[in-house]
Amino acid sequence: MGVYNHQDNYCIARQPICDSEQKLAAYELLYRNSADAQYAKVSSPHQATARVCMTAFMDIGIDRLADKHPVFINMTDEWLLQGEVLPEPAERIVLEVLEDIKPTSDMIQSIRRLREQGYRIALDDFVLTQETKQFLPYADIIKLDVMNTSMEVLAKRVSILKRLPKVTLLAEKVETWEEFEACKRLGFELFQGYFISRPEIMDNQNRSAAGLILTKLLAMLHQKEPNVKHIEAEISRDPQLYYRILRYINSAQYSLPRRIESLRQAIMLLGFENLRSLVSMMILAGSSRRSATLMPIALLRAKMCEILAEEQGLLPVENYFTVGLLSMLDAFFSRPMEAILDELPLHPRIVQALLDHEGSLGEVLQIVKAYENANWDFVEQSAFDKEVLTESYVQSLAWSDAVADIAELEE
Repeated sequence: MGVYNHQDNYCIARQPICDSEQKLAAYELLYRNSADAQYAKVSSPHQATARVCMTAFMDIGIDRLADKHPVFINMTDEWLLQGEVLPEPAERIVLEVLEDIKPTSDMIQSIRRLREQGYRIALDDFVLTQETKQFLPYADIIKLDVMNTSMEVLAKRVSILKRLPKVTLLAEKVETWEEFEACKRLGFELFQGYFISRPEIMDNQNRSAAGLILTKLLAMLHQKEPNVKHIEAEISRDPQLYYRILRYINSAQYSLPRRIESLRQAIMLLGFENLRSLVSMMILAGSSRRSATLMPIALLRAKMCEILAEEQGLLPVENYFTVGLLSMLDAFFSRPMEAILDELPLHPRIVQALLDHEGSLGEVLQIVKAYENANWDFVEQSAFDKEVLTESYVQSLAWSDAVADIAELEE
C-alpha cells in the first residue's frame, strides 16, 4: 500500500463503542508509536495524534476506516490549542480531552471554538474536581473508567454528572457482561471494552428454522466430497438464503457470462469454499442481537488471517479465513466455545487453533486478535513483520464492513 512511515512501523487499530442495545455507535482509534518501543506508550503524544490523524484521514480515509460511524481521537493540549490543523469533517469526529490536560483560559476558549465548528468533545478518564469541573459546560461525552472504580463510587459520580444537560456518559474498560448491565442500570448510554467480544451469559435460546437449515448446510459443505444435489435441496427450503447467495455473487462482481438460470448454476459459480464462508457469516449474523457490532470484528479477523497466510505462503489460505471467522462463535452464540465446536464438523487443526491457538492457524489468529485489541506489547514481541500487519489490517477494514452489510439477516 505504501502509505505508512515504514521506518517507524507505527500501528493504528480501532476499538468498537456500542450503545445500550449493543449496536455499534462509534470507533476509538488506537495508536502504537513504533516497533522499537518496549511499552504501549508514546515518546511524543503530539506526534502520535498527528500520525493517527494523517493515517486515518489521509492515508486510509475515514469512510474506509469507520464506515459511517463517528471516530474518537485522543487529543493533546497542543492539538486542541492549534485547532486549525484538526481533520474534517468535524461532525464525524469526537475529540478526547485527556485527563492530564489543564483547563487554562486558552484551553477553554479553544474547546469552545472547536465545539462551535461542529466537533464533539469527550472528557477521557474523567474525575470531577474543582479544577476539572471547568470543562463540563463544553463536554458532549464524559468517559468514566469502570475497571479502576468500585460500583459504589461509580454510582455517586454518575448521579452528579447526570444532572448536567445534554451530556452522554460512556463507560470505558468494561470487561464483563455483569459490568455492562450494572453500568446500564446506572444510566450510561455508551460502552467500550472487551466485553463486546466476549460471550454474554444467558439462557439457551431456541434455534430458528432458518438457523437449523444453515447449520445443516454448513455440515454438508464440510464433508470431504460435498453433494451438490443435497446442498441445492437444502438451500431451496429457504428463499431468503437463495436471495442472499445471488446478492453475494452480484456484490463480489463475478464475471457473469450470462444470467443465472438455476440454483445449481449459482452454487457452481460460487464454489464450495466461498459458499462455506457465506453460510458461516449468515449463521453468525442470525445468532445474536449483537451481530451488527460483532460481525465486522469477525470478518476483519477472517480477512486479516487470510491475508497474513497469503503473505507467508501458508496453505490452504481458506482455513485461515475460517479460523478467523469462527473465532467469535462464543460471543455470537453466548455459549462456551467447546460446546459449540462439538456440534460442528470441523477439522481438529481448526478446533485446536480456536481453543488453544495451536499450530500455524492458531499463531496467525493470536497475532490478529492482539492487533485488533491494540495489545501492542504482544505485537512487538511477535515474529510478524509490523509493516505487513498494519497493511493487512487496513486492507481488511473496508472489506469487512462491506461484507457485514450483506451477511446481516433481515428482521
